[in-house]
Amino acid sequence: MPHPAEIEEFNERIRRAVSGNPPVERRIWVTSLSRCLRKTALSIYLNTYSPSKSWEARIGSALHGWLGEVVKGAEFEVPVEYELRDGWKLVGRVDAVKGPYVLEFKFMGFEKKDRDSPRVKKNHDLEHAEPSKEWVEQINAYMGMLEKERGYIYIFDRNGLEFRVFEVAFDEGLFRRFIKRAERVIEAVEELERGRFPTWISTVGNKKWVCRSCPFRPICGAIDRKWLVEEE
Repeated sequence: MPHPAEIEEFNERIRRAVSGNPPVERRIWVTSLSRCLRKTALSIYLNTYSPSKSWEARIGSALHGWLGEVVKGAEFEVPVEYELRDGWKLVGRVDAVKGPYVLEFKFMGFEKKDRDSPRVKKNHDLEHAEPSKEWVEQINAYMGMLEKERGYIYIFDRNGLEFRVFEVAFDEGLFRRFIKRAERVIEAVEELERGRFPTWISTVGNKKWVCRSCPFRPICGAIDRKWLVEEE
């Protein structure tokens, strides 16, 4: 007697997992699209991406939880998703939603201020802190996914938890460009599934400090980034 389609699909997932060939999770995390898209595609294909793996992410998650416990008055750690194509979804977790507003909390550690310096660099201290391009892209993506028009980025000083607030208006064009990145990642994963390497997908450029800690460095070094191998 044949099983329902949903059960057969689930059975196939079990078989592939047992055989060491788990199915590709057809979801793309918002935070992964502000980085190297080649790394994102490989992480999805090889099932290695975890948005909460780094120690920074874990500290941030703990502080978000603390805010949710002591502040209240908003929805915290809100899961969001956006349908793409062929079963793919753009997914994320918004730090908080307060009525019509999306809120993102960023915790930074600042250097001690050099009183003798005539110029103070951006992000040298809380007074001169500014949201990064990646933070703006990500909160804008969340606004697009939730159909919100305005958001706020809170930058906290981890030493004392003083904060500044930056307003961000929704940018439709930026959101569409962000979705295009997700579509490029999907194309790259599909090419990997066909046994071809997507050399065309954009990378971080010649940023050695990024590539040096990337687990896929040997792959790129063997294919089209010889300078990665030469450094070893």
